[in-house]
Amino acid sequence: MRFTRILMVAALALAATVLTAAAVADNKGGAVVKIGPSKLGRILVDSHGKTLYLWAHDKGAKSTCYGQCAAYWPPLTTAGKPIARWGARSALLGTTRRADGRMQVTYNRHPLYYFVGDKRAGQTAGEGLTGFGGRWDPLSATGNAVRKGGSSGSGSGYGNQSAPLQATVISPRAGDRAGVGGTFSVDLSLQARTADANNLLSGYTSAFNDPNAPTFHPGPDAAAPGLVVLLSTTPTIANTPLQGPNTNLAGVFQINDVSKLNGLKRTFNSWIVSVPGFFGKGVQANLTVFAVRGTAPALITGSERPISNVVHESFTIAN
Repeated sequence: MRFTRILMVAALALAATVLTAAAVADNKGGAVVKIGPSKLGRILVDSHGKTLYLWAHDKGAKSTCYGQCAAYWPPLTTAGKPIARWGARSALLGTTRRADGRMQVTYNRHPLYYFVGDKRAGQTAGEGLTGFGGRWDPLSATGNAVRKGGSSGSGSGYGNQSAPLQATVISPRAGDRAGVGGTFSVDLSLQARTADANNLLSGYTSAFNDPNAPTFHPGPDAAAPGLVVLLSTTPTIANTPLQGPNTNLAGVFQINDVSKLNGLKRTFNSWIVSVPGFFGKGVQANLTVFAVRGTAPALITGSERPISNVVHESFTIAN
């Protein structure tokens, strides 16, 4: 059915192309960077106000983000010498040549990237993520990482706030209008609160769930076995795993990544929804996320015992 034909790779490639084209189109000679506003304060952005990030995995001015990493974190490239405006410092700007020959902009020797989860100017949905083996953060005018109080993402947490795992909804954010561009992503994270809680994520692995593979279907995710994801607008389709809003959608997440930050395990789980209309058009949807011990059920009954906080987000699926 249509639901199983989500073209994850095409969606990511399109997002990366749009972001990169926008950066180069700023100026025929060179990409423009400047300082702009965000909820984290004033940060480095492109000429359209889109947030730029550094990656801790890059130990020097040379980028190490390729393949699936670059699909989620497209590099800021330039056709000429990059240009600093509105608070950015020319002395900190530079370039590095990527494997495909393109020139990537650097700032304070940090290669610069976008995050596909940022849809509008000033959004910082990528702040604090640790996908692909290193932390991602926006930059200040001095070229240092900009962070907020040790946590990342949005999401209204409910339930047991002393639970051993912290669940976070990175996108969509509360009040977002998702799917305006034809696709949207659901990005989540689970993090151990203590070293002992790392064991609760021991069965989680870094894996790509191919939409054409037998493993791609509603229900538990083999790479994130305890993850529960519910969407209030999920339809009921006879003789399929789709059985309405209580259907666990974790099994349709294409990207699952596991890393450690300060000795604590953390996951990044992402689902590219390339057919938003499948879940309704112009309707409000409620997203619920939590984790359970062991393998989560395919259908949630309400009797489950979460080992994380329970997160609820309300957003609108565009027409």
